[in-house]
Amino acid sequence: MRPPFLFITSFISVSKNTCCSRSQTSSTLLQAKDESNNNFEYEPRTRYNSNRRNLLSSTLLSLFFVNPQESNALKSSDAEASYDRYAKSYDDLDGGAVADSLGIAEARTKLIGSAKGHVLEVAVGTGLNLGQYKFASSPSAMDGVTSLTLLDISDGMLSKAKTKIEELSIPSYVKVKFIKADATSLEVTSMFGQDSFDTVVDTFSLCVMGYDGAKNCLKQMYNVVKSNNEGGRIILLENSRSSNAMLGWYQDLTAETAAKVGGKGCVSNQNVRSIIEAVDGLQIKAEDEFASGLFRSFICTKT
Repeated sequence: MRPPFLFITSFISVSKNTCCSRSQTSSTLLQAKDESNNNFEYEPRTRYNSNRRNLLSSTLLSLFFVNPQESNALKSSDAEASYDRYAKSYDDLDGGAVADSLGIAEARTKLIGSAKGHVLEVAVGTGLNLGQYKFASSPSAMDGVTSLTLLDISDGMLSKAKTKIEELSIPSYVKVKFIKADATSLEVTSMFGQDSFDTVVDTFSLCVMGYDGAKNCLKQMYNVVKSNNEGGRIILLENSRSSNAMLGWYQDLTAETAAKVGGKGCVSNQNVRSIIEAVDGLQIKAEDEFASGLFRSFICTKT
C-alpha cells in the first residue's frame, strides 16, 4: 500500500518552490550597469525570460519523450529499505481526514468488505485495510474472509500490520499469515501455486513499481487467483492519471519530481487500465473513479 495523496502534497510543494524562485528573481531585476551615470539596464529580466522559455521547452519535451510510468520505479532492494524507514510515519500520509474527504475511506470499506474466502493482500503496508475485512461466520462459509495472507517486501511495514491485526477480533478459525516477499517476482506464484486464492487485493502499490513491475505484479495476482468460474476476483484501488484534463496535465508535469520529493517513489499518473489490459487473460469487470479520477478502483477476473 503506497501513498494515494502525493499528487496533492506535490502540488503544494511545487507551488511553494515556484513562488520562492520567482520572488528571488524579481528581487534582482534592477541591476546597475554603470553606477557613475545611473545607466540602468534590465539584463536580469532578459535572463529571466530566457529561463522561462528554457523551462517551457524542457517541459514540453518531457511530455513527449518521458514515460512517467517508467520514471522512479523502485528496485526491490530500494523499496525494502525505503519502506522500512517510512513505516513509522506512513499512516499519517495514507489515511485520515484527507482520505475521508476524497472518498478513499469509503472506497476501502466497500471494496475490502467484499473480499471473501481465502484472501491474499499484496503490499499490505502498515495494514490500513485490515479493519475493513469482514470475516466468515464459519470455516466453510463464503460470507467473508476464511483465511488472510498478508504480503509485503518491508519488515517495517509488516511489523506495523501485525500490531493492527492484534487489535482486531478475528475468529479463531481464520488463519492469518504474514509473508515477506517481492510482489513483482515469480516467487509469489511458486510460493502459493496456481488458483490458490478466492480474492487478491492491492491498494496504492502499483504506482511504485513502474510499468513493467506493475505488469509483473498483476501477472502474479492472475496466477494465484482462482478463475472467474470459481468466483475468483482481484480487487484494486490505485493512483491514476486524472480524467480532468488540467489535473492530468499537471500530473504529467510533476509526477517524476513528486515521486522523488514527497511521493515515496509513487508515480501518480499511471494508466492503470492499460497495464491491466496488457496482462493476457485478465479482464476488468468493474471500474470506478474518485476525486476526478486521481484514484480508481477495479474489479478484475481471470478467464
